[in-house]
Amino acid sequence: MLLEFNVQNFRSFYKRVSFSMEASSRSEHPDHVMELQRQRILKSSVFYGANASGKSNLFKALAFMKELILNSSKESQAGEGIKVEPFLLNSQGASEPTRMEATFLTDETIYRYGFAINSKRVEKEWLYARSTKPKSRELLMFEREAGKEYQAHPSFNEGKGSLLMFLRDNTLLLSLLAQFNGKVSSRIVKYFLDTNIWNIESYMPVHTSVLLHNGLVPPDWVREFLLKADMGITGFQINEEEYSNEGLKNVPLTLKQDAGKIISFIIKTHHEYYDETLNKFETVSFDLSTQESQGTKQFFSLAGLIYVTLKVGSRLFIDELEKSLHPLLCRIIIRLFQEKETNPNGAQLVFTTHNTSLLDKSFFRRDEIWFAEKDGSCSTDLYSLVEYKLEKGKARNDSSYGKSYIRGKYGALPYINYDDFAQLFRAN
Repeated sequence: MLLEFNVQNFRSFYKRVSFSMEASSRSEHPDHVMELQRQRILKSSVFYGANASGKSNLFKALAFMKELILNSSKESQAGEGIKVEPFLLNSQGASEPTRMEATFLTDETIYRYGFAINSKRVEKEWLYARSTKPKSRELLMFEREAGKEYQAHPSFNEGKGSLLMFLRDNTLLLSLLAQFNGKVSSRIVKYFLDTNIWNIESYMPVHTSVLLHNGLVPPDWVREFLLKADMGITGFQINEEEYSNEGLKNVPLTLKQDAGKIISFIIKTHHEYYDETLNKFETVSFDLSTQESQGTKQFFSLAGLIYVTLKVGSRLFIDELEKSLHPLLCRIIIRLFQEKETNPNGAQLVFTTHNTSLLDKSFFRRDEIWFAEKDGSCSTDLYSLVEYKLEKGKARNDSSYGKSYIRGKYGALPYINYDDFAQLFRAN
């Protein structure tokens, strides 16, 4: 489970910001908190903020960290620069390293892993670990820094020996050690592999399709999931088509590669056809990509990820959860993660939204509600409602969070005015 994520000098984040999933001492919605190994960890969090405030960049930072961990040791990356995006709205960001750090709990151990990088090399990388037992101390497992001697804890055997000679300037040591089956490093890489960061920008049912193809999601469960969403879908069928390199231009977005083959999933949804007397006549198939609504496409795309995340107890980050989905469906998805009955394994859901109907004290704890806002230097700042203080004190438990947000009490709103827009038309 994720405890905290820090990022500095990446896209809209210049100053160091922290996002925490550790629960505060507040008593509201106790079922939203997973108590695991003496840790109180939130199951869900939501981000609000104006357009271009940097909400999505937090997810992009996590996706970048995951990608670098999974792929930096591959031979295909040899000699390449690191495709990092520093803060570019001041004179310092481009020349300073980007820093990222994640603290998380897995296998009864709390790890704190991070790195500082630029486009040419890894400037610094570190891994700390501590047991969840009372009074346990955090131990430095390893630390590497450009131009300095490498350090490793005596018990960190995988970080010793001849493997270090294969370490490139643009490679994370963690990735290299995992490639050679290091026990701790492989455990951490798997943690990031099981963390799904999803941006709903386009129709991408490949997630659910691949999970079905690999037997990780039961087809009957997906069918029931769609049926209960009242979308008129009674079933579905997935056909696979192979493509040659010459046919790549016409491959739809359901593309995946399998053993060197290029495979596309063609998804057909089933609907019941009725005659003039409203008697069921036959089943009609629709092409999901061309004949279904955008909301249906998105819901199908999310289905497999929701199932796997809840069953395994992993993490799901969704940018703009409400996009093309009915608010009631959004609420149901959130509740599936919040309630003990449907989330016994401590899965976590973090999402961004502009839907203020979800900003309600009956639906979220205050430490689950986060805001993203640009400061005076155009750098994104993050803060939660539980730590935000109004002029006359903290946000009261009986206040209307949604109304207070729209009125500007918590910040994180665009500075816009109707008359300014109307003037554009009046002038013409």
